[in-house]
Amino acid sequence: MTNTATQKYGWNVAIIYACCTIWICILLMSGYFERDVFVLHILQSLIYVAVMFLTLKRSKWGYTIGISIAVAWNFYNARNGFHQGFIFGAGFSRWREFIDGHGISNPVQFIAPIGWFAHIVLILALVWAYMKSENKRWRDILILLGGAAGTLGYFALAIAITWPQFVPKLRAFLHI
Repeated sequence: MTNTATQKYGWNVAIIYACCTIWICILLMSGYFERDVFVLHILQSLIYVAVMFLTLKRSKWGYTIGISIAVAWNFYNARNGFHQGFIFGAGFSRWREFIDGHGISNPVQFIAPIGWFAHIVLILALVWAYMKSENKRWRDILILLGGAAGTLGYFALAIAITWPQFVPKLRAFLHI
């Protein structure tokens, strides 16, 4: 009997790794095309590396970090409007143009819907991994809240340091 990573860790870990890898690739590609966010995207990629590392250890922190960044990113983009937001308006417009044979006019917007769906799958896989864990406790809510606060704090700090022109949009989104 072979001992592959899938057999040892389960399909949910493979799915989590695939989604995190997709996101790291999206961030690197986006940073390549839009150089002003490259350093920010390198720092954001570290979140997905942490999720992968901690998930391999079956850490609840890994689950909550991954869920936090995925929910925050998807919520921000969905809240900005299904028709005018970066994901739905611009991203799906690029896909329509591509399907209609007009090529890819903006690669960053083109790959954004892939990221949105990868986040949905990531959230489901992380929730599934948590539900399969044997040591669930009520205090896990504190891990969820702490992980969410830490992840969002790290991301906000990365934005403030590397892409300060986005801070007003972030503040408006958070109503601060």
